[in-house]
Amino acid sequence: MSAPDIEVDYDSVDSILEVIGRCLLVDRKLNQRKPWDGFVIVSGYEQGHSAHQAWRFVGEETLITTVSGVNPAFNCALIARLRELTADPQRGNWQTWIARYDLATDSFDHTFLWPGEDEGYNVLAYDTPMSAIEALNPAHRAD
Repeated sequence: MSAPDIEVDYDSVDSILEVIGRCLLVDRKLNQRKPWDGFVIVSGYEQGHSAHQAWRFVGEETLITTVSGVNPAFNCALIARLRELTADPQRGNWQTWIARYDLATDSFDHTFLWPGEDEGYNVLAYDTPMSAIEALNPAHRAD
């Protein structure tokens, strides 16, 4: 996927997230690990540093996987605009973003967490506990 294949409305959170989702779905590294029933990518952002961790869901199993760091989904300008549009007036920009994809529903769920809300996700230190990720597996939904 290249830039001419994508049109994004930089004033729309929905448009930006749709484009990000399309980019993640065609990620070469992520797709090398198929089959999967879904995946989650946790990204952390602070001034001058960002980090991404990825896991795939295979039934009830949650397995570490990879996603390309050069994926256009992580484009600095795109993420900066997303953070600007989703900023909270009191708390400012979020620090952690969870993008979860469920193949069964062909849908993404995006969660933004501000400092203090993201204690269970230590993505900036590449040390997110597996228990936090396993809880995101759609196979583990509460009845």
